Amino acid sequence: MRPYDAGRWLLLATLWSLQFIFLRMAVPVFGTAPVAEARALLGALFLVPWVVYFARQPIAPLEHWKDYLALSLVNNVLPFVCFAWAASTLPAGYLAIINGLVPLWAAVIGAPVLGEPLGWRRIAGFVLGMAGVALIVNLGPLEMNADTLAATAAAIAGATLWGWAGVMIKQRTGRLPAMGVGAGTIGFAAVLMAPLWTLTPPASTWTLEAGAAMIALGLLCSGLAYLPFFTLIRDIGPSRTLTVGLAVPALGVLWGWLFLGEAVTAPMLLGAALVLVALALVLRR
Repeated sequence: MRPYDAGRWLLLATLWSLQFIFLRMAVPVFGTAPVAEARALLGALFLVPWVVYFARQPIAPLEHWKDYLALSLVNNVLPFVCFAWAASTLPAGYLAIINGLVPLWAAVIGAPVLGEPLGWRRIAGFVLGMAGVALIVNLGPLEMNADTLAATAAAIAGATLWGWAGVMIKQRTGRLPAMGVGAGTIGFAAVLMAPLWTLTPPASTWTLEAGAAMIALGLLCSGLAYLPFFTLIRDIGPSRTLTVGLAVPALGVLWGWLFLGEAVTAPMLLGAALVLVALALVLRR
């Protein structure tokens, strides 16, 4: 990997590992729906001007609307809602570790779709990754009940969608401009989720910390982060790009412990280790 690619990879891993801290701070105050919409809207407010005026890449929303609509649903609307809803129950560390499944899903889905070999490594890695998540949910510091299981299922669904989205973006590489895809899809997502603003709680319940977290979530984790994400998929492919999953679980657990005082237990670390071993198996070239 070239130094330029490695730098973009590190930036992406850092920004995406911070998203779970911001979710945990914003969702309890604003709710799932407004946070999901704000994430898309603020990301679009950052990306669209950047792509049009700085990168000077075409977006062409009318010409490519079918691609943008499909990608916005899989890469933005549905996973944003899934992870925001899961953040109302699960700690940031849990969410970060579950996010480690994204490359596993990308590899499994990419095998039949992109014609990549599946092999025993990908199968074993996928099983290990799911076992790691199961271990955390079953033995982690959070009590296992119906709410925990439902939130875990939502987060796994979000990770699955993001893995699928990576494959979909790779399929369109060369046919659509890399950054135009990022701006177009998140712009579509902001429009599709606009009605969710009606669920925003009264301003009297807002807090400065939650508001800052929601703004950072949109501008940094969905706006700025898409610059390295879409260009890395174009340059090194979805599987290698999504190796950021190797860093996101560890960084996410660290941020949760450092900034939110979340407990870090032996089962959590063991589960995270299983997910990392799974990623190493799946993404080994």
